[in-house]
Amino acid sequence: MKSKNVFINCPFDNSYFSLLKPLLFTLIYIDLNPKISETSDSGEVRLHKIRYLMSDSKYSIHDLSRMDPLKENDLPRFNMPFECGIDFGLKLSDIQKYGKKKFLILEKERYRYRKVISDISGNDIKAHKNEPEQIVKVVRDWFKPTINNIPMYKEIWLAYNEFEFDYEEILNKEGYDPKDINSITFSDIMENIKAWTDKYKNANKN
Repeated sequence: MKSKNVFINCPFDNSYFSLLKPLLFTLIYIDLNPKISETSDSGEVRLHKIRYLMSDSKYSIHDLSRMDPLKENDLPRFNMPFECGIDFGLKLSDIQKYGKKKFLILEKERYRYRKVISDISGNDIKAHKNEPEQIVKVVRDWFKPTINNIPMYKEIWLAYNEFEFDYEEILNKEGYDPKDINSITFSDIMENIKAWTDKYKNANKN
């Protein structure tokens, strides 16, 4: 279980992409390693991959804010609470090995989860209000007690906005759609964020 790995459990659709990018950016900016399952396999193979990422990560972020159906008359989406349950089960299955795992659970409203999954009461549950700036703040603040010299969230938010401007220009020139979550791989996104933040920090050293 690596101390800088952070497993990410969230929706992979365009409506969430505006939150996922600042979430990934915040983690990388504070020198953590986001872990997202990109396997195209389904069923048991995908679950093995997810379990491996969970077991290799000291931290997990589970965003339950998109359990609602995408469209009217659609069914609710259970992937996020399902993966959250797997992660809790992993931790409880071997307290000696996984007892130090920490979970941050995100929602769009502070107490909405109580209506659908009240068993997680008592864990760290934060509301991002579907706002990119707020997700930067709640994630940064949650890690503050465990990371030394962590920057204030405003610094991260301002840096993210500079990155977003530069990154959209790069993607447009390369023929990618910066608004489409399926246009480019998550690995590419995270590699670009890492390269950009390293350059940005070096340029802004005192």
